[in-house]
Amino acid sequence: MRGFRILLVLPLAACAPDYTAVRDWASQARDATLPIEVARAPRPPVAPVPATPVTLDGQAGAVLALQEGAAAWLGMLAFLADDGWPLQRENPLTDLVAKVQPYDAEGAAALKDLGDLMAHAARRDTRAPWLSTAVERSNPSFQKVIAALQRQSAAIAAAAPPAPRTAPPRNLPPAQRALAEEVAATRRAEADRQRMAQDARVAALVQVAEGHAFLAAHKDALSKSDTARLIRVQEQELRRLVLLGVAG
Repeated sequence: MRGFRILLVLPLAACAPDYTAVRDWASQARDATLPIEVARAPRPPVAPVPATPVTLDGQAGAVLALQEGAAAWLGMLAFLADDGWPLQRENPLTDLVAKVQPYDAEGAAALKDLGDLMAHAARRDTRAPWLSTAVERSNPSFQKVIAALQRQSAAIAAAAPPAPRTAPPRNLPPAQRALAEEVAATRRAEADRQRMAQDARVAALVQVAEGHAFLAAHKDALSKSDTARLIRVQEQELRRLVLLGVAG
């Protein structure tokens, strides 16, 4: 009798959808969304990676809260794709919403919606079969969170003081001028490197938003081989952008 039950289970296991590509993309997208200085916690086997509490105040705190909230949702997607069983039945992003509200009401509302959806997933005892519904229902709010993150990040960058002058004075003696020019060239190279890394981080956010929209548009084919292949291409591009961003 036991052998007969095993034979019944085996076909079901063989037919289970494979969401590995979605899991890996969501994990990489989470890394791309978080600031460089945040430690990349490994994906735990029994719970999604939680958002790190934000203690920073002001507009910078709002940006960090948006990053943490978007990353928490991406961690939830990776967890569901891995057939995880979410257990936190209350909105886990409430504190982050409060950080964003004074600076971006639309972003705060979207972040609250994502947290409510995470809590709903736990209350409904959802797992991998709910993945397609999760990406479809979350995509409008997720896109608004990323848009708010782009707005607020751009506002902070625009308010930053201009880079100091790097050209040496014209009246220096030749030896001192040569040394000053060498220092200035080093500083320009460093500024170029940092600019390229910043551009990569901006491009990564665009890729994350487009990738999530792709999942929503292909929600009924997430386990198909052709869809998985395209998702893996997006994951590889995100990995490249993350490496460029870290270089800054």
